[in-house]
Amino acid sequence: MLGFAAAARAQTGEPLTCEDYRCMFQESLQTDCQCTDQSDHANHGRYVSCVAHAIKDLVDKEGMPVNCKGKLQRCAARSVCGKQNRDFHTCTTFEYGTCTIDSLTGLGACSNDPLHPCLVDTDCVISEKCKITRHPENCTGEAQFLDLAPTCCSTCAVEPAAPPVP
Repeated sequence: MLGFAAAARAQTGEPLTCEDYRCMFQESLQTDCQCTDQSDHANHGRYVSCVAHAIKDLVDKEGMPVNCKGKLQRCAARSVCGKQNRDFHTCTTFEYGTCTIDSLTGLGACSNDPLHPCLVDTDCVISEKCKITRHPENCTGEAQFLDLAPTCCSTCAVEPAAPPVP
């Protein structure tokens, strides 16, 4: 269940961080507290209750420090899980740098991170902002994406995930 960073820390004997536990939590939610209109947690209150039980299990069974609980609880409370049928959505906006291709080598590098290889500008993410909205029609800009995730909490990935292509 441990993510890449958590597994690396565990191998070196370093204690897990709240972020490591948050990633473990996020993985467990995908199976224990699914966020779909057809799940047993289609009601927001039921979803938040399921999340509270998952957090308790992390504390009781995985040894997560109690001071890590708050961020996880806020994340669930601020999700659209159980609210999709009331037209709640997440809207994610990306800001991109410029991908500059070297004419001699044909290799690209991002303006915001010269060590990051790229092929197109969308490979060069500068920032990502997410908000919950009841107005999906306002999430139609060139670098805006509707419902990439059911929450605006940051995601955990083994490798950096590529943003969608506009």
